[in-house]
Amino acid sequence: MAEMNTRKLPAGIQFFSIIRKEGYLYVDKTDLVWQLTHSGDLYNYLSRPRRFGKSLLLDTLQCYFEGKKELFEGLKIMELEEEWTEYPVIRLDMSGAGATAAEIKDYLNLEFSKYEALYGIKPKETSRESVRLQVILDTAYQKTGKQVVVLIDEYDSPLQHSWKTPEHEGCTEVYRSVFSVLKLKGNVLRFVFITGITKFTQISLFSVLNHLTNISFLPQFAPLCGITEEEMTVNFAPELEALADKMECSIEEAHDKLKTYYDNLEEAKLCMRSLISNYQRLPQTILGRWQKGYRIGCRIR
Repeated sequence: MAEMNTRKLPAGIQFFSIIRKEGYLYVDKTDLVWQLTHSGDLYNYLSRPRRFGKSLLLDTLQCYFEGKKELFEGLKIMELEEEWTEYPVIRLDMSGAGATAAEIKDYLNLEFSKYEALYGIKPKETSRESVRLQVILDTAYQKTGKQVVVLIDEYDSPLQHSWKTPEHEGCTEVYRSVFSVLKLKGNVLRFVFITGITKFTQISLFSVLNHLTNISFLPQFAPLCGITEEEMTVNFAPELEALADKMECSIEEAHDKLKTYYDNLEEAKLCMRSLISNYQRLPQTILGRWQKGYRIGCRIR
């Protein structure tokens, strides 16, 4: 019988490089990463609830576009990618951008300053955020000779936090001004990927990116975040066996109890049977519990 905690499970780790370099278990999604980045769609949006692994996905995309081939050795993408071209990457995490227009501008100023220093740009003190982003994209393209990749995590965080407050309209105006640049500069962009937790139809300011492809409900990308039932069975057999031993039941019974306990999946399947696989919330919930020695409903004694 497999022992608990004999493998390093990456609960809460959002950095692909750490998982790969430090020997954590990784459920291989890199074939889907390759398919996504070669779909032909320039602007892409993915909506998933919090703690579904969106930030890890963005970090994986960044490592891929930065040409860090060594991190992908032994993974499925190695059979698909031949060139490993290095692209300039602009990445923003809007979960740290506050809930007011002033806080958003402060955050963008901080992040844009890093890229301006990287590419030797000296912005005018009076330059608006939208102008600075345009200059960053143009300069990155000109200096590297490669189109730019833009990754935006938790895009809707400031909008959610400011919802139904006097600050909301100001936040929306900053968004419209800044992110409309992505449509304007499409000729220098290789790939744009945006994540959020809000329903796509509720984000009215996405009208500034009218060619945005919402992959949230495309069946081929349903397993992109989280862990499917098949992946669970294949990748976590020792943990399932150990869990069954602690619960004094069969592996099949442990599997079914785990499935029901965490996600109320029987009800969920009625709504999303063909769209979202059964184990989408496992990365942050079950992995963490296995590491800490929990059983379903109570602590292992």
